[in-house]
Amino acid sequence: MNYLPVCKLILSLFISAWLLSACTTASVPLGTESLEPSLIQQPVFRASDGTELVAQTWLPKGKVQANLLLLHGFNEYPGAFDEVGQNLAKQGIAVWAYDQRGFGRSPYRGLWSSSERMAEDAREVTKLLRQLHPQQPVYVAGTSMGGAVALLAAGSGDLAADGIILLAPAVWISATQPFYQRWSLEFAKRFTPAWSPSGEGLNIRPSDNIEMLKRIWKSPWMIRKSRIDTVAGLVDLMNKSYESADKVKLPVLLLYGEKDQLVPKKPIDLLWARLPKTPKTQQIRYPNGWHMLMRDLQGPKVLNDMVLWMKNKP
Repeated sequence: MNYLPVCKLILSLFISAWLLSACTTASVPLGTESLEPSLIQQPVFRASDGTELVAQTWLPKGKVQANLLLLHGFNEYPGAFDEVGQNLAKQGIAVWAYDQRGFGRSPYRGLWSSSERMAEDAREVTKLLRQLHPQQPVYVAGTSMGGAVALLAAGSGDLAADGIILLAPAVWISATQPFYQRWSLEFAKRFTPAWSPSGEGLNIRPSDNIEMLKRIWKSPWMIRKSRIDTVAGLVDLMNKSYESADKVKLPVLLLYGEKDQLVPKKPIDLLWARLPKTPKTQQIRYPNGWHMLMRDLQGPKVLNDMVLWMKNKP
């Protein structure tokens, strides 16, 4: 074997790393104010640090049977869940959502903020919903990254909800990742934090609903390329969410699709084993489910399962 091309490749990587080592990570600066969290017109959620995040709602025409805070996934925004919101509203569920920090229409789009601050945002909005609708149950549903945020919000603080729904939660912790994936991320984070690969060449399929995928990717508020330091922030969130799982005191509905190509089965199994069980805690696996469970072709079944769980009293 001729090792010269390999040596040249390794040398070029180290030279590139040295040239780029002056690059530093960037993140969303937190607000400096100390305010009461509030929902203001447009609608907008104003967090306790003064940061304003665009929000969306889908409200039933008739009686509201429950309020649901929906936390979107990585690189998404609430508008990508319009059909989900409409479906749930028709079943009497008032759906609330907001652009999480660094995503959608929020300030410093494309940059990571902090796992703890994202969890605090979820706690603040949930508390607001509880105050606005004290006679109705309040639930928090998170998909992928949003599931990790919901898990951390419930496991590391007081989440004023009646339960949480985790849809293919992002809990692919470092301990279950292959070594080359961990090492390459650490290397890139150290030397090329601003590098923003698209991931298009990975051939990962998030859903079997191709028309839905085409539709949501037309929106300018979806993020198509992720900075390496933002990906590292997501890994930090996954690790912290998993670690806090054994402290969750609320009922949990854990949903996972057997065809998921983004979150492997093993981390989900470990999460289920780690979660404390209440009489209402439940897990549902979908043999034909993909990563975007609520928006897959069998999405209506998933949404019906969520509604039944929310309306069911243990």
